[in-house]
Amino acid sequence: MGQYDAQVRQQLSKYKHKDLAQRDILNVFASFSDLKPKIDKYAFSDGSVKDLLCIDGTIPVHYKGAKYNIPVCIYVMDTHPYNPPMCFVRPTKDMLIKPSKNVDANGRIYLPYLHEWKFSNSDLIGLIQVMSVVFGEASPVYAKPQKASPPRPTYPPWGYPHPQQFNPYPTNSGFMPMPNASGQPQNSGYYPPQNPPTSSYQLSGYPYPVLAPGYPYNQSSSITPYPTNTQPQMTTAKPPPGSVNMDVLAMNSDSYIVKSQNSLSDDQVRASIQSAVEDKLKRRSKEVLQQMKSEIAVLTETQNKLKQGQETLERITNELEQQHAEVEKNTALLMRKDEEIKQVLNKMEGQQEIDIDEAVVATAPLYKQLLNLFAEENAIEDTMYYLSEALRKNVIETEVFLKHVRELSRRQYVVKALMQKARIKAGLTLL
Repeated sequence: MGQYDAQVRQQLSKYKHKDLAQRDILNVFASFSDLKPKIDKYAFSDGSVKDLLCIDGTIPVHYKGAKYNIPVCIYVMDTHPYNPPMCFVRPTKDMLIKPSKNVDANGRIYLPYLHEWKFSNSDLIGLIQVMSVVFGEASPVYAKPQKASPPRPTYPPWGYPHPQQFNPYPTNSGFMPMPNASGQPQNSGYYPPQNPPTSSYQLSGYPYPVLAPGYPYNQSSSITPYPTNTQPQMTTAKPPPGSVNMDVLAMNSDSYIVKSQNSLSDDQVRASIQSAVEDKLKRRSKEVLQQMKSEIAVLTETQNKLKQGQETLERITNELEQQHAEVEKNTALLMRKDEEIKQVLNKMEGQQEIDIDEAVVATAPLYKQLLNLFAEENAIEDTMYYLSEALRKNVIETEVFLKHVRELSRRQYVVKALMQKARIKAGLTLL
């Protein structure tokens, strides 16, 4: 029995499909040791609040050759596994959520696996594996910026700032290093939230707003806004006379981009577009490949079960055919024997009574002797039996009984001896 078997069984007491949900949830704890169950409140879009089982903890993510942990919580619906769970990223105090096409500003997770959730083809282990792959490509959190004011940039002789190197990762942390906060959610073609929240909030104990539809709920929590992504204010020095004239100074989260008056060439624009399209196609291909692998595994398992069932049915069919043939054979034999008996009865109806002694005739003199000896032995045994009954009922005296028994015993001994010799002569086994 696993560590959480009893706890999960108790927490799923009000679920509609307890056995299916319990088996799916316990498989998660057997595969991911950093996850644990708990009961948590969840507020739905209609204002109702339910106590749902929450799978809370961290999942492993491989990022640039290293393994990191991403904190998540998975709310299992009371109709599981027929409806998908609600998944959220729960950043620590040193992290902030980085919105993307897969994670909104409140930490809600959107994946094709959740959108296409179907019982018997989807489970929690497959969901967590897809989350690990997606988060390994695009981090859902980033390191919280330091509160200290950034140092003033140093300028080259031309008067323009050099790109500064920022450390976007938390130090001495067991969680995955996250890119800086500049990344904005890309326009994705599949299922963004229907009512995306306009601002991010953090509840004490639940990092998601109660007022937004479908997020964890806590009545006693006070709402405090997430820290906003701040960028160091950069100033541009006026270029000295004779320097190159620049139009725009743009800065993103990783570097400063200096644009000149000359526009980009067509080849550079084409290469940039191709690179962006390739990245998007690769991400989408990996998601589709992962989903296809899961579906193929399910179909393969179903095919194996169908083959086993087919073999079982064929074996049962063969056995039934053999039994049917044997029954038909026995039926024909019985009908033939019945006809023979009827014929014998018809022949015997017009005949006289048959003497039993004359009806039994041995095929040889030796066998006739055996038959007579056997009949005589049985007659002696019957006689001795009736003599004992007569003595018991005081019909004869003891002396008379003993006299006759003595004579019958001598005769019985002789009969048995002759019978043994006759059986040896006939080649029969001894009695």
